[in-house]
Amino acid sequence: MTRARHGPPPGEAHIWAVPEPGPGPRREAVVRRCVELLSPDEVRRWRHVVPSQRALYASAHAALRAVTAAYSGRPADRIAFVHGRFGKPYVSGDPGLRVSLSHTDGMSLVAVSRDGPTGVDVERIKPLRDPAGLRRQVLSEWEAARWPADCEDDLHSGLFTHWTCKEAVLKAMGSGLTGDLTAVRVTPGARRRGRVTLHAVPGAAARSWTLQLIDVGPEFRAAIAVADGGEVIRLFTLAPGERPVLRPPLTAPRTIRAFLDKETQS
Repeated sequence: MTRARHGPPPGEAHIWAVPEPGPGPRREAVVRRCVELLSPDEVRRWRHVVPSQRALYASAHAALRAVTAAYSGRPADRIAFVHGRFGKPYVSGDPGLRVSLSHTDGMSLVAVSRDGPTGVDVERIKPLRDPAGLRRQVLSEWEAARWPADCEDDLHSGLFTHWTCKEAVLKAMGSGLTGDLTAVRVTPGARRRGRVTLHAVPGAAARSWTLQLIDVGPEFRAAIAVADGGEVIRLFTLAPGERPVLRPPLTAPRTIRAFLDKETQS
């Protein structure tokens, strides 16, 4: 029997933003709902996560499983992932479906496409103890020489912007945190939305890349990278532990920030 496989259509990538379950009387029930979507191996790993990170782990991995199930046309408990050398997930039985997961304190993002390799990254902007050290870790000499003054606000948001763009590219390539951030060259400035010029990608010169910043709120930086496609990026929201509904019209709330705040506080 041929399984139904749903979008995204060629040239389009979808991102699902999922808030971390917030404090309050419903938190335990929401986390339990997320855990019910996890595989036995994921549940075992969840039990070994430090308590302060368990809600985030459960909501992130439940979202990855639920979103993948929706786009591959299979039940969530029938989804299996094969992980690459550096942890990148590939969908067993549906190799054309590209998925990527990223999470940070407060939020997870799941990216989906049927174009080329896809990577997503989200980082929460936090005060830095050693911004100069992180700058050396993130920026190439070429970028450091062109570092604009607007990147150096009190929270060094421009540095987070560069970091997120580079991490999205490396995750698409399958190297993730093990990759050399300085080998990827970008010039996003301190923006939090819009297309970003990608000047250098190690070992991937033959590909055409789409790199775009995604606005999920001023306290975050997020980016998606898609090889050979992804010209259209669509952003949606998903409550933790829920399953996406792909029947048209596929719409998001008027502002993602309002949705995320509502879900975190409920």
